[in-house]
Amino acid sequence: MSWVPLSELTKEELSAFEKSMKKKARFLVDESLGTAVAQALRMHGWNVRFVDEVGLRGHDDSDVFACASREGRVLLTHDEDFLDDREFPAHRNPGVVVLPGGSGEERELIKALGAMLSVVGRFRDAWFRSKIHISQTGDWMVKHWDSATGSHRITRYRFPKHGMPLMWHDEEE
Repeated sequence: MSWVPLSELTKEELSAFEKSMKKKARFLVDESLGTAVAQALRMHGWNVRFVDEVGLRGHDDSDVFACASREGRVLLTHDEDFLDDREFPAHRNPGVVVLPGGSGEERELIKALGAMLSVVGRFRDAWFRSKIHISQTGDWMVKHWDSATGSHRITRYRFPKHGMPLMWHDEEE
């Protein structure tokens, strides 16, 4: 097993992908992140709602998840409970991103938000039914529901400061 560079897309492939993904993501910010995150995203032009704005402060996670699903908003949170597929099933998942910094690591949170916005924010439909967990080190674990096979696909990514993004590759024996 090892990290391998993602293959580069041709200009034509990238252009076709960008044309097929015309919608930017809209977000619901969980109270675990706080109002400052919602305000910062809004100041940078993102369509964001904070749980308090929709009357869900202090509500059960299932209510927050249901609201995100109903409104087609990617849920941003520190709460890893949202990764539980039994409690929060793929067929109702508008997209969930669990961000680092829950213990006060503001620097990791800011870096993760920037990366998330450049990847998830620009291509809303590509992340529908995905759950993304961004670690303190910036590695991503993406669990995506593949409706064609009726199963989850898990992929891990690393985004080095310089060079191509990397994907974890399980080598065949």
